[in-house]
Amino acid sequence: MKMENTDKSNGELESLKKENTYLLAQLTKLNQKLEESDSFKSHFISNITNEIVNPFTSILGISKNIISLGANKISQIHSMANLIYNEAFDLDFQLQNIFAAAKIESGEINLELTSIEPIAFVENIIESLRFKSEKKAQYIEIIAHDDVPSNFVTDEEKFNVIIKNIITNAIIFGDDKTRIGVNIEGKDDQIVIKVNNKGSLIDKEELDKIFDRFTKLDKNINSVNQGHGLGLSVTKSYLEFLDGEISVESDENIGNTFSVVMHPSENNSDSLIRDDDLFIDDSEIF
Repeated sequence: MKMENTDKSNGELESLKKENTYLLAQLTKLNQKLEESDSFKSHFISNITNEIVNPFTSILGISKNIISLGANKISQIHSMANLIYNEAFDLDFQLQNIFAAAKIESGEINLELTSIEPIAFVENIIESLRFKSEKKAQYIEIIAHDDVPSNFVTDEEKFNVIIKNIITNAIIFGDDKTRIGVNIEGKDDQIVIKVNNKGSLIDKEELDKIFDRFTKLDKNINSVNQGHGLGLSVTKSYLEFLDGEISVESDENIGNTFSVVMHPSENNSDSLIRDDDLFIDDSEIF
């Protein structure tokens, strides 16, 4: 009887040790997650501050210079006004991503459907970004196939953010004096948009991380204004919300190609964002 009690006590002790080891491991994991979260938040807030303050500072400074110019300095005024437009455009673009990220994280994202003409819509986006590509002497070429539907039901605002992020990313990371290809085709009831550029290749081990929540790659890629990070995270979340997909290939022969597949949307409750689509998921720390 005494032997049985001893065996039972030993068994309970071993069980407690295992449980204690497991809890310690979970606590260590939790602390690591919290440290990473704090580090990221500090870095992210710093980036956002720069991306808002720097363009505003430039806009105010240039505007002040315009005011001081005489009426006969029209050519200088025109040049400065162009700089203001460029800064304001970039600021607006960054704010769109920041506000989108905030809505996604809070779960306050809604589906607002309309019918668009995909080719014309993408052409308008390209035209709005042309001044950015021209600064790098890049040429944006759109190749539209006959099978692209003339009407496509989707969320226009989210579609705009998705495509603008992908093309802007191609411009930022594309080499000077190169072609950026935008290929759009229809496939069944879907549309497939591929954006290709010639530039620095993405490391293979980073291909799966590039769309992560505020992706934690090197500090150059993690920056908001670099095109990777916040913009691509928002893009992926919006596509998942719209039941679409995104992928990327990086090859020394063809460069970097981002592929977006979109399905026509339907207005139903199943399309609403799920908890696991949020940028910060508390369940990940356990």
